[in-house]
Parts: sequence; structure tokens; C-alpha cells
Amino acid sequence: MLFIIIVEKRKHNLPFSFFLISIYFMGNLQNNQKITPKGTWPVLLTTIFASFMNPFMLSSVNIGLPDIQEYFNCSATTLSWVSNSFLLANAMVLLPLSKASDIWGRVKFFRIGLYLFTISTLITGLSANIPMLMASRVLQGAGSALMSVTAIAIITDVFPPHKRGVALGLNIGGVYTGLSVGPFIGGLLTQMGGWRLLFFAAVPLGIITILFSHFNLKSATQKLHKHPFDYKGGILYALAIFLFIFGGGKIKTLPGILMFTTGIAFMIVFFIGQTKKEYPVLNVNLLKSNKRFTFSNLAALIHYASTFGVSFLLSLYLQYSKKLSPGEAGLVLVIQPAIMAITAPLTGRLSDKIDAGILASSGMALTFISLVMMIFISSESSITYITTSLAILGFGFGLFTSPNTNAIMGSVEKHHYGIASGINATMRVFGQTLSMMTATIFISIFLSKESISAQNIDLFVQSMNLYFITFAALCIPGIWFSIKRGN
Repeated sequence: MLFIIIVEKRKHNLPFSFFLISIYFMGNLQNNQKITPKGTWPVLLTTIFASFMNPFMLSSVNIGLPDIQEYFNCSATTLSWVSNSFLLANAMVLLPLSKASDIWGRVKFFRIGLYLFTISTLITGLSANIPMLMASRVLQGAGSALMSVTAIAIITDVFPPHKRGVALGLNIGGVYTGLSVGPFIGGLLTQMGGWRLLFFAAVPLGIITILFSHFNLKSATQKLHKHPFDYKGGILYALAIFLFIFGGGKIKTLPGILMFTTGIAFMIVFFIGQTKKEYPVLNVNLLKSNKRFTFSNLAALIHYASTFGVSFLLSLYLQYSKKLSPGEAGLVLVIQPAIMAITAPLTGRLSDKIDAGILASSGMALTFISLVMMIFISSESSITYITTSLAILGFGFGLFTSPNTNAIMGSVEKHHYGIASGINATMRVFGQTLSMMTATIFISIFLSKESISAQNIDLFVQSMNLYFITFAALCIPGIWFSIKRGN
């Protein structure tokens, strides 16, 4: 209710609210320091910093999109690719890099990702045109993939099974804290200095995390698996993902249809080829033989696909339809990730004691309820209705993610941690990319090549409603996968 009152009165006094969230989150870290194994605390702290950066950048950029559209005078469809280019690169390289990190070292790849992410963030802030902006966002996405795919594997490697849920919960709490502060800080930075300041402000954080990685990851040792890397399989996979996602975003055109169908064909060829490889990029047999692992990953794919586009769409809706400033729009959107940040560490600890199927299935059911509520959002909807929907979505996300991740990583043997982490991260990013691809398609159907404006906002709202209908329906099989995963 506090969030609603602040937004309705349009007061910029949210920093105190973020201060309370930060105190809560750091308190969780301090309280759990006593129960973590000796020497793992610096490792966890470093991965939390890295896990914070990626969602912080994603959520803050969503708030800055209207300013980017105005600066470059681009269409709504082109604007969506500011987010899509980051996610597409992420999805293309996650799985091959997860396998490569098992061979050549997770810590090494983690550091490379930090350097690439930080440098490309600086370049993005200096972009002179849309092609340069999207190219640097692609590099950002690749750096993000290197960090995210190795962070979970490093945590899983250094923590024993009975403490792993807590560690993963705290790491995911770092992700949701980044999502929490991103919208509001992104709104303030955009108002203060425009969209470029969003990227410049993230560079010092990247430098700090790089320093942490060199000092704190000395205890994160790994037994390397010296075997050949399937370069052909990795390239075929990346190409299939590119054609599928990029073609899907242009599905209204003949070239888009051809790329989309070719991507599907390449993916089928990739899966068939991987069954014949001695050292595959994707362990297909792991998916065939391990029901808990497979169903948990399918549930993750559906959950991320159903939810990721929500903040992108509502950010535009709040600024164009409700006439909120970037800071005020960020204040509304913050309620979802703030609740995630609070609940994820708690559910991570619960998942060490209670079956993940119960917790995660309950979370996805709440997500379904939230999306059904959002179907009825219109230009006349109140801020109270929107924040209530976001609060329910936050609870659902917090209930789902930590237990589901713990179920995935706990269902495989230690030598599969890297590939399990990679498949888990791939499901997350592929789901996010599908979410944005779908949002892009619906926007292009209703707005074509137009920019979003007050004159066509009703058409944008219709595209948004269609998105919520589609993914509310998708949550139903997601709940089934979550329940049927087994113990």
C-alpha cells in the first residue's frame, strides 16, 4: 500500500524503501554466513555481485526505452530489439559456454564474462546510432552469459547439498535485488542525464566485481574434464537459436518465416547429432533419463517465458498511457522484484526441507492468477490494480525460482554441474527471449512500424492484453510439469 500511496501522490521518496530492502537482504547474508562452509562466503559474495548486475541492467533499460525511442526516433518494433539483442546473444552462447567452462575452467570464464560485460556496457553508453547500440548490447549479452552460466555452477560446486538451497536462494536474492532497484534507479538516472547515464552508472559496479573475482575466487577450485569440445555442435546450436528468434521477430515477412522454420530444422538436426557424440554440447541422455531434471527445466522455460515481458510492456504502458515519469513508472514496477528479493532466500532454505514440486507449483499457480488479472488492464485501470497484480506475480516468482533451481542442480551428479547450470540458464534466457519475441510480434501486428504515442496507445494496450492471454494459458502445462517432476 505504501508503494501505491507514493505513486499516486508522485513523491520521489523511494530511496528509504530501497534502504529497507537492502538492509533486509544484507541481513539475510549476515545471518546465513554462520551456516555456510568455511571459505565459501567470499565466493558467494562475488557471485551475488555478478548476479545483481545483469538484472539491474535489464530492468533499468526497460525504464529508459521511451527516452531511447525519442532520441533515435525509432519504431516500437525496433525499440523492442534493444532488449531482444541482449537476450538473443545470451541464448545463443549459454549452452556451448557452459560445456566449455567444464573443460577449461568456470572461474576463468566467469572473469572473461565480467570484463566483456563491463567494457561493452561502456561502449553501449557511447553509442551514436541504433546499429551501434544493438551491437554493443549483443556483446553485453555474451558477457552476461559467461557470468550467469558459471556463477550457479561455482556455487553448486563449493556448497554441500544440505546448504546449497540457502546459497542458491541468496544468489537468486541478488538477482531480484538487481531487478528491484533497477526500475527506480533507472528512472532517476534517465531523468537526470538521459538513457546514456543508465550504462555509464553500471561501469563502476562492473569494475568492483572484477576486483572481487580476482581476490575472492581463489577457493573455488574445480576438477577440469579434459576432453574435446564439440565446436560444430556449438556453432549449429547458436545458429539455430539465432534463426529461430530473429526470424520469429519478423514472422510477418517471407524472410522471417524462412529463417524461423530453418531455425527449427537446425535445432532438430542438432538434437539428433548430439545423441551420437561422445562428448556432446548438450547431454541429451541426461534429459531422457532424468525426469526430475527435464520437467524442472521445462517448468523454468515456461515460467520465464510467461513473465519476462511483463515489465517491458508495463513500463511502456505506465509512461505512455498513465503519463508517469520514468521514476514514477519504476516505483510501480519495483513491487514485483522487491517481493521476489525478500521471498527467494526464504524459499531457497525451505527447498532444503520441503519438496520443490510443492513450492514451485504453488508459485506458478500464483503467476497464473497474476497474468489472468493483467488480461483486464485497460487505459482506465488504477495503479492499485496494477500493483496488486505485480505483488502476486512477485510472490509467485519468489516461490518458484529457488526451489526449482535447487531441484535442477540437486538432480544431477557433480561432474554434470556445469552442463546442468548451462541448461538451466539456457531455459531461463530462452524463455525470456521467447517472451520478448512474442511481445515484439504482437506489437508489430497492432502498431506495424509506428512509434508508441498517445494517439495509438489503445492499440498498444490491445497487444499487451493478447500477450497476457497467451502466457496465462501457457502456465497451465507449466504447473503440470512442476507437479509431475517427481521426488
